[in-house]
Amino acid sequence: MAKKPRIVIIGAGMAGLTAANKLYTHSNNSFDLSVVEGGSRIGGRINTSEFSSEKIEMGATWIHGIGGSPIYKIAEETGSLVSEEPWECMDSTVDKARTFAEGGFEIEPPVVEPVSGLFNALMELAQGKDIENDDGGDLGQIYEIATRFYSSVNGLNGSSVGSFLRSGFEAYWASVSKGGNGVEGCGTWSRRSLEEAIFTMFSNTQRTYTSADDLYTLDYAAESEYQMFPGEEITIAKGYLSVIHHLASVLPQGVVELNRRVVKIEWESKEEDPVKLHFSDGSVVFADHVIVTVSLGVLKAGIESDGGLFSPPLPEFKSDAIKRLGYGVVNKLFVEVSQRRFPSLQLVFEKEDSEYRFVKIPWWMRRTATMAPIHSNSKVLLSWFAGKEALELEKLPDEEIIDGVLTTVSCLTGKEVKKDNGKAPKTLANGSLREDDDEEVVKITKVLTSKWGGDPLFRGSYSYVAVGSSGDDLDAMAEPLPQINKKSGQVNGHGQAKVRELQVMFAGEATHRTHYSTTHGAYYSGLREANRLLKHYKCDF
Repeated sequence: MAKKPRIVIIGAGMAGLTAANKLYTHSNNSFDLSVVEGGSRIGGRINTSEFSSEKIEMGATWIHGIGGSPIYKIAEETGSLVSEEPWECMDSTVDKARTFAEGGFEIEPPVVEPVSGLFNALMELAQGKDIENDDGGDLGQIYEIATRFYSSVNGLNGSSVGSFLRSGFEAYWASVSKGGNGVEGCGTWSRRSLEEAIFTMFSNTQRTYTSADDLYTLDYAAESEYQMFPGEEITIAKGYLSVIHHLASVLPQGVVELNRRVVKIEWESKEEDPVKLHFSDGSVVFADHVIVTVSLGVLKAGIESDGGLFSPPLPEFKSDAIKRLGYGVVNKLFVEVSQRRFPSLQLVFEKEDSEYRFVKIPWWMRRTATMAPIHSNSKVLLSWFAGKEALELEKLPDEEIIDGVLTTVSCLTGKEVKKDNGKAPKTLANGSLREDDDEEVVKITKVLTSKWGGDPLFRGSYSYVAVGSSGDDLDAMAEPLPQINKKSGQVNGHGQAKVRELQVMFAGEATHRTHYSTTHGAYYSGLREANRLLKHYKCDF
């Protein structure tokens, strides 16, 4: 019998398991298939967990648009969208958020909404969308200002999303007559400083969407290439891992191997089995084809480390793309409080150099934008952190995180809060958020943080197109090795030598030009590489 082609998939996340599922179900058992996973679980950056008896997502959380999403289709077909138990973000609490500015001042919606409208309009324009201007009031005026500004900037090639947003805010401020310097009920805040701080709050939320530490590093031109599915964004009732388990369920026992960390990939051999994988335990596996689905962060570390992950080193077109693309850290902080009906908070902070800032608020809290219950009847609050603050959060002991949250909530809201240690609460100025004066003071009982940045199997959260890179780099990420000359049909650098094609292939969210940073982008990339092999071996797919 002819030897079956040996295919090894590195990584048992969305991309790896999608590829494995497709190869197994469409090859009529034509391949010797295995999935090697460096960790002790499947799912990769998908990790449904539990905290305070609530189902939570430590990693991927949202289905980004239900219209046409393959993730939504799987979740719907497997009954994963319904549950008798509550789940994270099952209802929208942020829509009912109350906004507080540093100093203990609640900001009324008429102040927040114009800035929110401006920010959303600018982001939609940057993404190449048409914004509807059917409101004759203040929002209609803001849309006109945003559209007029967008028409005046003409391309902004080489610019950043951050600089576009900043210029848009300045155009707005120059166009709208404000009347008066202060804002009633907001103490020392001027109208300009308050609206600018609110705008910064929305920018900080955008940082968590993109994983960019600073929006000034996020490429402007690439924003319009990124594609979204239509329809609402939802979470999965039975947990995101239900989709992963569905994909893995068709694979025979033993195909997925856990705790098998690859430390070296030798490729470009002319031997019968051209790829040699070295594992951390010293073992070696030979393969005809390897699909690498590790994160961009792991690839960045792999090409920079002594010896490197690949031997020979990756060709320049591939390594340059890996270096240029952005890859950031986003972490989630879950906080258990003593009572339900805690309000959803939007947090507005003073500038770092402001004389009015509260020095006791830790720096790592100052760029988180929200703190909200994970659903309307939950005692678990959620905040998102990106960049340097997300990395700092990973290092902090729980006690220090609790202290930081206590101080921040107290300084912004005046709410009486304390640790759950039996000590008397502080009595704070500026009133309270409590609806009932007899209601007990809120206590923080425990916290839980994700730690994607420090995990050597991920080294971060997801990719973005950084200034200096482009969608072409995402296409380069997807290119298999060795590279085939499209004119001659020969393997680049080998002339007429017989070298096996498709030795090393790449999948994962950072290899998809229009859906990078998403689970559905990872899914599509896994299908792409599986189909590439099925076509190569003339299998029906």
